[in-house]
Amino acid sequence: MQYEEFRAQLTLDPKGRLTLPVSLRAELGKRDIDRLVGIAEGGRLLLFTPDDYRKIIKGRVEDSDPFSPKTETYLRAVVSTNTTMPVDAQGRMLVAPHLRELAALDREIVMHSSIHWVEVWDKERYDAQFAHAVQQWAGRGGE
Repeated sequence: MQYEEFRAQLTLDPKGRLTLPVSLRAELGKRDIDRLVGIAEGGRLLLFTPDDYRKIIKGRVEDSDPFSPKTETYLRAVVSTNTTMPVDAQGRMLVAPHLRELAALDREIVMHSSIHWVEVWDKERYDAQFAHAVQQWAGRGGE
């Protein structure tokens, strides 16, 4: 699924629930999607529809040797963190505790679309990564 561009500052509630932005809830609702698959990767949480998770994440190793060190590392470090999280009628999703821990999500977070998935970051970590990305982009002349 390709997402409309959005960026939102959100707050995890004390139970670890996240209220999805209205635009994201609307897109999911149009497609009758009531759950997202989350994985922890690179200090952030990535959210996929179940179909996109199968295509993008599992697809990376579909024809790989399951015993190659590279595949084993990918399966252990990324795929093993996956959790399917239902979205309730109010548009909230309980972020699994192990994903909150692995992605270092506390209270203030930033969520944004990345074409075929959604990224969720701790706000301070996102601000630092964003500043670094802007600096790198500017240094390359914006290509």
